[in-house]
Amino acid sequence: MLTGFPSKDWREQVEHSLLIVTAVSFGFHFLGRFISDAILSASIDPAAKRQLYYLFFALYEVIYVALIVKLHMMRDCVFARYSRFVCFLSAAMATLLMARYVDRVILEADLLRNVFKYCVAGINVATLLVIGAYPAFRVFNLVPSKRWV
Repeated sequence: MLTGFPSKDWREQVEHSLLIVTAVSFGFHFLGRFISDAILSASIDPAAKRQLYYLFFALYEVIYVALIVKLHMMRDCVFARYSRFVCFLSAAMATLLMARYVDRVILEADLLRNVFKYCVAGINVATLLVIGAYPAFRVFNLVPSKRWV
């Protein structure tokens, strides 16, 4: 499954779609963690650090979604419903990061502190649950139904 292209069977298409999202998410999570630590520990002005952090991670989410879409296109694979949910959640996170950038950098306020804190946690938990569908699917050997497409 890792080297070949999926057949036209929709069950195999769903598995490929979920594998793409799981693998890309795994890689992006660890890379993002290292980049976040590097930005936060950098010895630069806190205002510049704030600008860099919010802009970079908003762009990072967009690149994440673009890579998922591109891999689906390269593998000639349909988007499983769970894969679409992950992309929607990432788009919501990018939007939230840009709103926080406007709030903290442009307006120089902190109006969205509580909204940002709880929305980021909620989006991260929702993304974890949606991405967890593929490993659960494989562990329990569940057969996908048409609802997955």
